[in-house]
Amino acid sequence: MDLPRSARFLTREFRRLSYEGFEIVGEPSKRYNCISYAAGDTTNPWSNHEDDYWPEYATRSADIQSLVEVFAGLGFVKCEDSSLQNGYEKVALYEEQGEWMHAAVQMPNGRWRSKMGQGPVIEHLSPESISGGMYGNPTIYMRRARNAQV
Repeated sequence: MDLPRSARFLTREFRRLSYEGFEIVGEPSKRYNCISYAAGDTTNPWSNHEDDYWPEYATRSADIQSLVEVFAGLGFVKCEDSSLQNGYEKVALYEEQGEWMHAAVQMPNGRWRSKMGQGPVIEHLSPESISGGMYGNPTIYMRRARNAQV
């Protein structure tokens, strides 16, 4: 099977994807990033860089606690793990040396979705499927009631 170039890159960068499998569920786009995708916004990239959107209620910083503030402002609270919990949606926040690197969101089927940089959105088995590599590791899990109004 001939994989698209982005899929080949992902299986090289994130070794677990090559044996756990993943599905490309969204086209590559520069319009949004992993943070905005996990927050439910596919119209703006969210980051602590001056030119990108960042919620006013959160400290504009690369510190992982700043990303916790972002999702807390969207109604998420810290939780213990990435397990599927009926009635809740979860996000996994990734960090490396105290700086946030990535966010993934859990789907109702228990699988996870990640916007991979300017590449595609993928659905993968767990947050650990893309741990290591350029995104660091998932260290913080947060949840909110599914369909919560913020």
